[in-house]
Amino acid sequence: MYDDHPGRADDIHLEPVYHIDENGLLAWTDEGLRTYRRRFAQFGIRIETITTYEDYRTALQRSAAGLQDQLLAIATDGPRSLERNLLVAVAKDDQPEYRRLMRLLEARNRLGLQVVDQRRER
Repeated sequence: MYDDHPGRADDIHLEPVYHIDENGLLAWTDEGLRTYRRRFAQFGIRIETITTYEDYRTALQRSAAGLQDQLLAIATDGPRSLERNLLVAVAKDDQPEYRRLMRLLEARNRLGLQVVDQRRER
């Protein structure tokens, strides 16, 4: 495994998800197959076709874009709330709106405020 390709998708995984041999070919570990097979399949990507680090990065980018679309569809149809609006900002990659809403959410949580829907109270 090369030092610049640690074989880990992120810091959550404790074991490698792939190994790269001296020829640059990627081989999935059992953990990698468990972690990514279903995710990639949702977007029409067969994990067996991912044989290089570049293939892996491309598959991650394509599946991330699809996940964002799914999140946006879910959030758009949900009931209005600060959390929903925050999710929409994340899905749209709207950094200024995300930062603004996150500050509001953190302030609300620090104060221990709750939103009460009076329509449901009746």
